[in-house]
Amino acid sequence: MYHYYKRSTHTVPMLLLLLSLTGVLQFQAKAVALPNSSCPESCGDVKIVYPFGIGALCAMEGFDLECNKTEDGSANVTFFGSMPLLNISLLHGEIRVKHHISSMCYNLSSRSISYREGGMKLDNTPFTFSELRNRFIVIGFNTLAYMIGSTSVLGCWARSKNIKEAQDGVCEGVGCCQVVLTRNMSDYDAGFNDRYNTTNISTTAGAEYCGYAVMMEADAFRFHTTYLNTTMFWKENAGRVPVILNWVVGNETCVVASKKADSYACRSNNSKCIDSSNGPGYLCNCTDGYSGNPYLTDGCQDIDECAVNVPRPCPGHCINIPGNYSCPNEMPPSSSGPVVLVVGLSTGVVIVVITITGTYLILERKKLAKIKRKYFHQHGGMLLLQEIRLKQGTAFSIFSEAELIQATDKFDDKNILGRGGHGTVYRGTLKDGSLIAVKRCVSMTSEQQKKEFGKEMLILSQINHKNIVKLLGCCLEVEVPMLVYEFIPNGTLFQLIHSDNGCHNIPFSGRLCIALESALALAYLHSWASPPILHGDVKSSNILLDENYAAKVSDFGASILAPTDKSQFMTLVQGTCGYLDPEYMQTCQLTDKSDVYSFGVVLLELLTGKMAFNLEGPENERSLSLHFLSAMKEDRLIDIIDDHIKSDNDTWLLEEVAELAQECLEMSGDRRPAMRDVAEKLDRLCKVMQQPWVPAQHDPEEMESLLGQSSVASLEIVSTGNFSMEKRILQWLLESGR
Repeated sequence: MYHYYKRSTHTVPMLLLLLSLTGVLQFQAKAVALPNSSCPESCGDVKIVYPFGIGALCAMEGFDLECNKTEDGSANVTFFGSMPLLNISLLHGEIRVKHHISSMCYNLSSRSISYREGGMKLDNTPFTFSELRNRFIVIGFNTLAYMIGSTSVLGCWARSKNIKEAQDGVCEGVGCCQVVLTRNMSDYDAGFNDRYNTTNISTTAGAEYCGYAVMMEADAFRFHTTYLNTTMFWKENAGRVPVILNWVVGNETCVVASKKADSYACRSNNSKCIDSSNGPGYLCNCTDGYSGNPYLTDGCQDIDECAVNVPRPCPGHCINIPGNYSCPNEMPPSSSGPVVLVVGLSTGVVIVVITITGTYLILERKKLAKIKRKYFHQHGGMLLLQEIRLKQGTAFSIFSEAELIQATDKFDDKNILGRGGHGTVYRGTLKDGSLIAVKRCVSMTSEQQKKEFGKEMLILSQINHKNIVKLLGCCLEVEVPMLVYEFIPNGTLFQLIHSDNGCHNIPFSGRLCIALESALALAYLHSWASPPILHGDVKSSNILLDENYAAKVSDFGASILAPTDKSQFMTLVQGTCGYLDPEYMQTCQLTDKSDVYSFGVVLLELLTGKMAFNLEGPENERSLSLHFLSAMKEDRLIDIIDDHIKSDNDTWLLEEVAELAQECLEMSGDRRPAMRDVAEKLDRLCKVMQQPWVPAQHDPEEMESLLGQSSVASLEIVSTGNFSMEKRILQWLLESGR
């Protein structure tokens, strides 16, 4: 259902907002009831087509509409009770509706802030937001706004203190910014960072300064600088803007749905089922040569191609047949003279057509080559090639689009390895038989992103660390660049931990080894890469496992080069629920300590076997990090440790790792350890675990004497059967750096 929210002027921490998210529930297909003849076919200017309908037994479940009379005597259609519906597309499975704009207004006279905050919830319905047709847009003077969905957080910062900095029609960060949506979003809440300092707002901004945030149809928006110092954006849209929603008629594939006669929605004999590209579910279309409504019995009617095609095929001889047309070869008897004339004219026409077609194809080929050159230059291709020549020995290749199309079998869905907020990854095979992973990135809206792409790709290509997935090359001759990585065969750490049989088979020593290898990779990025690199989206699904189950950090789609001054900090809030640094949510400043926080959550996954964010669990256990910190505070760590690694002999080691995770999860980034310190401590713990334990009896003085005369590399640590003594020995080893 659609909800409109009003919020008080008190600050609401973004972390609590994340914990209030609810899961996306897919609707279930029910028996299809067809409409009767008395159902309205229109309301106002909107044509109503089934499965939508107005009135009892006129719509498929979940597609009910209302027709409301207005004061001037006209009528309009509303969706979910309050949203005006503008049109319905059966062919594309879309509707266009209007919903509320969110705003934060500052009154210069009273020095008070008022909010109009909205959102839309489509859970348990056939509808999702169109990721291709919509954008999240923020307008205002230094306005920071967030859009929080079930599994993702997006936002941006419209930076501007002076209206002269902004330009009409340009929404790239100055006074206006926009963000591409993630897939299959079915709900969102929009909110503002109300910590914004309003003391510097110029009095020339008028009696009231407003910032706006809304998800809306991208093609329906054009930025005007007058939006910054007036309420024109709100007034000209009457508080509502259009948004495109995708819809499906079931949450199954066509193969499954077609076997269920009572709920199968494609009712016409001349209809076909199409699996939705927007997530689970399907749509119905008429087959070629037919048009109409595929959801109604006999709804798809034959198209008379002989009557409607322009120009008409074979005039005077065209015969319409079901789903097609025919052009008989018979011609009426005639003398040889006219026949020769007709043949000559036909031959001339054929020659002209061939000439025009050939010329057209040559021009199109040149046009395509020009477009590819444009994209290549736009993405920094020349700079990249120049740098590669200067740095001989760099194992980095520039791939053509044709090579990657062939390698991935035309990007066939069967080769998809995974999808993420930054693109889709495909398995591919080059001509020499070597396996690769090809990432098709999401679109880059900022011109600055495009200019910096080639430079950053060169830096990433020079990363050479055994625990980081190697970037082999890229393809720049397409609108959105594609990246080529080495292929890693054993999936992700997330799959290993959370699959039915995966985590149960991983001993504590194996988990500790994976944690160490991941920490070494991040420490390399932060401390030894030149310039330093911040990953930005550390999580178990971005840690891959090779044939020996060694960890390799991947997916640098959210990464940035470490900023050298505050003006370079990211203004786009992005990440994954459960792993996001709460300090980053407040400041929008991505630092190396943001990666440390996210790594701390990965440590918790390895310790507990639980997911970072679980919508199906009790409310106080949805966030793994908060649940863990609460358990540590109440001294009940052992209650949340994975049963498969609980052991009296390893309890003190589990506590050491838990304390390290607790340090990584400090709310203030300054109190978190550096990634290199995390790696060093994990390395010491791994070395201790690798030492043999030989039963014997020694008192503490003898043990410390023995330890003082030996090195960790050759020492046989003696088990006393006394847990406190063993922990004491371990602490001595850790503190002494042995």
